[in-house]
Amino acid sequence: MLDWNDLRHFLAVARSGSTMAAGKAMRISQATVSRRVTALEEALGITLFARSASGYTLTSRGQALLPHAEAVEQAMAALVAQVDAESRRLAGSVRITTVEGAANAWVVPAIASFRRLHPDVLAELLVGDQNLDLAHGEADIAIRFGERPAQDSLVVRHLADLNVTVFAPRFMVEQLGRPATLQEVSRFPIVGMSAGGGMAGWMETKLPQANIVHRSNTMSGVIAAVRSGIGAGILPCMMGDNAPELVRLLPPIDELTTQGWLVTTDSARRQPHVRAMIDHIVDYLLADIARALNGGGSALAA
Repeated sequence: MLDWNDLRHFLAVARSGSTMAAGKAMRISQATVSRRVTALEEALGITLFARSASGYTLTSRGQALLPHAEAVEQAMAALVAQVDAESRRLAGSVRITTVEGAANAWVVPAIASFRRLHPDVLAELLVGDQNLDLAHGEADIAIRFGERPAQDSLVVRHLADLNVTVFAPRFMVEQLGRPATLQEVSRFPIVGMSAGGGMAGWMETKLPQANIVHRSNTMSGVIAAVRSGIGAGILPCMMGDNAPELVRLLPPIDELTTQGWLVTTDSARRQPHVRAMIDHIVDYLLADIARALNGGGSALAA
């Protein structure tokens, strides 16, 4: 039976004209090249080279074998390329969970650009305010905001800080004017979060005279109400800035800046397609931050 490695040595000698030159090209010893060529001749029962002090010259039988050996070489190169491509092809499903604002602002765009690179990876986006249990497999990747997740089994990476400010419908700003101070925001009808800490607590402390006309227990509910024209509301900039019908009333409010985190598990990130998705989302976010620093507008603060 023919050995492909013997054919490789045959081609190297045929192209270089000597076993010494072939050995240098293949980074092996001259003796190994000579032995493999001899083994091929014995397997075929023919003489492939005329040997002389000046080198190796193909015999007529060798000349006849040459195009067939080159065809085998090309086929092997194609096979290796195909196997390499298959080994690098990412496939599988990855579940990503985050809040609605982050999903719309950059997780969905990041998934879209990722799919152009890896069309065989299925991304399942789970949108909601509830923190799914990654340790028990409810999701592979989470984008979360607030305090750093403390569960020991999670792998946590700080992404960026989430800017927050007051937004209002554009038509309302045209009617009531843009406020020059925080207190002037009180002339706007206000959409608030349900009573409690965070944004709701800040509103109660800073604008106790605010005219609350609507409340929601979720941020997605607040932004829906503000975009519907019910009133102004405190929104993450990544939500408000992506709504052309809304206008910022104030600069970002430092006290309400929230940290953003990418969360996964060690077992999830060891899967190549999950790891690739993580890296792509992070790269997309960093590019968004860079655009903001260059004046292009962004949802997040560096």
